[in-house]
Amino acid sequence: MTAFAQQLIYGASYGMNLAVAAAGLALIFGVYRVINLAHGQLIMLGGFVAYVVATQLGTHFFVGFFAAMIVMGLLSIVLENAVFRFLQRRPLTDQLLASLGLYMVLGTTALRIWGDFEARPIAMPGEDWALTAGDIRIDGARLVTIAITLILFALLYFVVYRTHLGRTMRATAQGEETAALMGIKKRRVAAIVFFLGGALGGAAGAMLGALFNVRPDMGFQPLLMALVIIIFGGMGSIAGSIVAGLILGILYNLTVFYVGSKLGDLVPFLVLLAILMIRPQGLFGLPDRNA
Repeated sequence: MTAFAQQLIYGASYGMNLAVAAAGLALIFGVYRVINLAHGQLIMLGGFVAYVVATQLGTHFFVGFFAAMIVMGLLSIVLENAVFRFLQRRPLTDQLLASLGLYMVLGTTALRIWGDFEARPIAMPGEDWALTAGDIRIDGARLVTIAITLILFALLYFVVYRTHLGRTMRATAQGEETAALMGIKKRRVAAIVFFLGGALGGAAGAMLGALFNVRPDMGFQPLLMALVIIIFGGMGSIAGSIVAGLILGILYNLTVFYVGSKLGDLVPFLVLLAILMIRPQGLFGLPDRNA
């Protein structure tokens, strides 16, 4: 029972990190209606930015963390202007192929810069202490990441649902033409949405890199998990991404601990298959009335 409770908490920590990454994808899709497979490489590059700033330059983890958010947010705006603005009304196949090309370009670039697949550590607050309750021992770093994700989700909720900026994003998501008639500038909203989405990817990369080390191939699994999460939670639903991320992270961690890593890798596919059969619109999505 002790091991189960500990793995439950570790799974929740991992799931909340994945939910941060998925929330960035969900935000972009919910407002902009494009699926960005290159988001996985923003997660990876965010980890490397945090590694360079925090580890190689010898600063604090949170300096690297905020640097990763800012740099990935700005890079995401560049990608939107260079690629995604031309794909918004294109077929899904075009979006997937173009973003897959970006995924390969960014991955190859990272490999050229850092040269190998060596795991690189990021020092994180909480590594030198743990919270103990009976026989349950939780690493301080895990608790720090949980606290960070809760703060990020609270800030994201405030921005989306309690600010004028959030109202403009939601209005654009409901209808670009109507939003334009209300005086909302589409290009400004696009830049803000991609910045926020990229920043969340960078934040997820910094935290995952601190927990599991940074590698040029670290973006694939979080991307896969994030795609499952946004379908599981409901396409474009940030709240759905949070709940689905927690569930998927816990299921994955428990499966790896009790069964093995090979079967653990099947968890996202099994969850995706189940949700598509039982509730294809996702937990928080609305059913397609035209289906």
